[in-house]
Amino acid sequence: MNPRTEGSPASAEGAAPNEPIELLDRVLMSDDPEQQLEQLMTAGILSASFPEVAAMVGFGGDGQGHKDLWGHTKKVVAQTVSERAVRWAALFHDVGKVPTFSRDTGKVTFHGHEVVSARMFDKAARRTEMEREFRKRVRFLVRHLGHVEAYSVDWTDSAVRRLHRDMGEHFAELVKLARADITTKHADKRRRHRERMDELVERARVIAEADSKLPLLPKGLGTEIIRELGLAPGPRVGEIMAELEQAVERGDVPPRAEPNVYVEYLKNRKIATD
Repeated sequence: MNPRTEGSPASAEGAAPNEPIELLDRVLMSDDPEQQLEQLMTAGILSASFPEVAAMVGFGGDGQGHKDLWGHTKKVVAQTVSERAVRWAALFHDVGKVPTFSRDTGKVTFHGHEVVSARMFDKAARRTEMEREFRKRVRFLVRHLGHVEAYSVDWTDSAVRRLHRDMGEHFAELVKLARADITTKHADKRRRHRERMDELVERARVIAEADSKLPLLPKGLGTEIIRELGLAPGPRVGEIMAELEQAVERGDVPPRAEPNVYVEYLKNRKIATD
């Protein structure tokens, strides 16, 4: 297909090879990104500007032991919400599977592909002079998508709390991307995947709401620390309490536990004597 024909993603005059970001922006944010991405690929435009993406073509499919990576990627992009960062992350979320592909164990594996995908995106974004803050945002989504998709119903509240905190402002976008990252033809698998993401969001919301209403540490803990560790009242006790709150937020110790739990934590790590 001629990329300059009416209605094609590259039909606008001035869409030169030194304008890859603007061109791909238009394609990703179009009403039919799946078809338009295929047009870019057929025209050789993706190969010229984003060879990392083009390398997915022909990788996987029938008889290869894993899904058609390019077909999967196009569909994930099309299934995401129409938000720029999420769609860029969808396009690059699996590029690292090409260099990390292995059958060494007898099974197909892609160890560390999220890390590699993030590095490959960062390299492509720098090469094409993508704006710095947006590049960092997309790289974070690509790098941490697997953390959100790893969620299981048997996770503890501490694990959910830690994930929600560590993902910070990117949590909502990561969930949006994760919801779209399912292209199986089995409706039941798609339904279970999306229900699992919905459950994660609801648990994170409930936990955050509860944490905002209750103190992380039990009442009277400062007095107990002074007595058990032989400390004098003063600024150091306040510093220790702050360190314990950070430990709760990290998931190292549970919130609002019995005082002896925190005292033992301090003794084991010798925090009070630091």
